[in-house]
Amino acid sequence: MKYYVYEKTPETDEFNTLLKCRQDIREILDMEGYKPVHIPSEDFVEKEDETYLKQKARQGISTARNFKLWIEKLSCVKSGDIVFIQYPPLNWTLFMNVLLWLKMKGVYLIAVIHDLDSYRYSGEGKLIKNWYYFEDTHSLSFFNQLIVQNTRMKKLLLTSGFDEKKMINIRLLDYLTDGNDIGTDRFKKDLPIVITGNFNHDEDKKLSFIYSDEPAPSSRFRIYGTGVDIERIKCLDAEYMGNYPAAEMPNKIEGSFGLVWDGNSINGCSGNWGEYLRIDNPVKFSLYLAAGIPVIIWDEAALAGFVKRYGIGITVKNLYEAEEKIKAISSDEYEKMKKNITPFSKAVKEGAFIKKAIERAQLRL
Repeated sequence: MKYYVYEKTPETDEFNTLLKCRQDIREILDMEGYKPVHIPSEDFVEKEDETYLKQKARQGISTARNFKLWIEKLSCVKSGDIVFIQYPPLNWTLFMNVLLWLKMKGVYLIAVIHDLDSYRYSGEGKLIKNWYYFEDTHSLSFFNQLIVQNTRMKKLLLTSGFDEKKMINIRLLDYLTDGNDIGTDRFKKDLPIVITGNFNHDEDKKLSFIYSDEPAPSSRFRIYGTGVDIERIKCLDAEYMGNYPAAEMPNKIEGSFGLVWDGNSINGCSGNWGEYLRIDNPVKFSLYLAAGIPVIIWDEAALAGFVKRYGIGITVKNLYEAEEKIKAISSDEYEKMKKNITPFSKAVKEGAFIKKAIERAQLRL
């Protein structure tokens, strides 16, 4: 039998593109004959008015309860079965112990890696970095096959001692959607640059560059997403266009290029989130491909080479040079970029990349 684990959160926020990615993979696994195992583990919520000891006691009880739930729900699996898990889990819940228990049962384990927290939070201090590294390396070592996002993530895991024969490069994340018309007038070279995402007002968050106090670039922008405080945006000539469910967003955006840019600076992708682009395939990249809009991406990002190789957009060191590069592109060159995107758009909307990765993983077991 083939099983996949899904946790409680993915269905609760239709506007969250990160959760949509997990939901899309579950939908594809359904198509591939995998049976769902629902594990509705609970999140631990801190309370301001309780003592440290009481908080830790509650946290221990919550962790033990969740661990028991994972074991109970996965008790149906037998030796020789396949269990597919999206990594990292939404609730860690003594996760390494769960994996050890499954391996002792003779189960084959496949993981698709969404994030490596050991790299994403590498700037949070030695103690936190070492803890995440311990979690990532030990947890992932239990899997028979690892579906990684790109060659850089693969190389990073190779340096940590993982076997190359256990890793499969997915190349792109999929983005299931339908109904959008590639090549329409929604995308023109002289329109503003599109920024999409789940925004946050904190200075250290993923898309905090929109609240930077740096000088404004000459480009115009259109912002789509949640949590946007348009009054605080002083560094961009930006118009807020509203928010739409993640599945509908490719059909709603209008602009010249879709921007893939994280961190707290316009002058380069910096901070934990900006640096993370060096090994990450952002979901918004696939969103833009699904829509059919050319891409602007940081020239040191993992996907920068992909953009250059297939002629689907431009790479920049900072957002100040974006307008100059756009002006240097002829109308014919821009239309060619849109045409080059078409096969990738079709593929990500159909789930072609994860389907192929799943097939390869199963053949290697």
